Amino acid sequence: MRRLAILALALLMITGCGLLVGTRGTFHQRCGWKAEDYFTDPKVIALCRAIEANDLAEMERLVQAGADVNARGKGNMTPLLWAFPDDHLPRFKWLLEHGADPNVKIESEFNTRGFMVPGDAVTHFVCKTAFPGYFDAVFEHGGDPNLRTSLYEDVPLTLVIKGGGGGNREGKIRKLVAAGADPDIHSGLRTQAMRAVSWGGQYGLASLLLDLGADHRVYEENGMRRLIHFVVLEEQAFRGDDPRQKADYQALLKRLTDRGESIELARKDIKRWDSWSGATFRRKMDAEIAERKAREKAEAKNKLE
Repeated sequence: MRRLAILALALLMITGCGLLVGTRGTFHQRCGWKAEDYFTDPKVIALCRAIEANDLAEMERLVQAGADVNARGKGNMTPLLWAFPDDHLPRFKWLLEHGADPNVKIESEFNTRGFMVPGDAVTHFVCKTAFPGYFDAVFEHGGDPNLRTSLYEDVPLTLVIKGGGGGNREGKIRKLVAAGADPDIHSGLRTQAMRAVSWGGQYGLASLLLDLGADHRVYEENGMRRLIHFVVLEEQAFRGDDPRQKADYQALLKRLTDRGESIELARKDIKRWDSWSGATFRRKMDAEIAERKAREKAEAKNKLE
């Protein structure tokens, strides 16, 4: 069921305005995008029209004549976002090669019925789309691998783990880390390895993140759980009958125990936390967190002495 849910989410991310019933034409037509509604500069309006026409020669002429590839229109619309829809890589990549910034966060959903969310950027969209070549184009031309979305504070690693339109999640994760993504960065309180484990049981991705430098000892924000706790909790989760998934789970568990983690201690932690009532949970958890941080501070001080 979890795999089906992920597939459904990815489909929604890919289709966008294609979900509008009874409509045909380009994405711009279906969503009612008209350049003059978003920009006031005639050169930028002409550039957007050339983008829609996939006319690279005209795009070149207009930019040479002064059209700004980083113009910001209504809702922070940009020429690069104008080029994003409908799977036309040449026009999209051309703008990136000519300095277009993929990290501009939008301020409107642009009549896309939730496909585009205020606070997201093209950098985020390429982590969710199945359009071939878009992901590589952005992260080879200035995409910020640690840029957060405004709504959920997701980073590109999170989006690949949660959706990863077009497949090849392993390759994308490798590329993001090579581009400077922090493998231990938190989003939604969890590290990316924690996210991989809890989002559909992607244990192989969690192991990959460890290979790429993620620290299994990092705690979730405002909590006491580490990666081992998430993995042990998966013992009770439905993981299906996929032999590879089962093998990935056992390999991840062994990797963690080889690094000194204890399955039994993790189980005891979980049992203790589960025994706390709702009325006292936060107080007791905050006390454990404070004790841990004090211990870590003392250990760090001792190392300096």
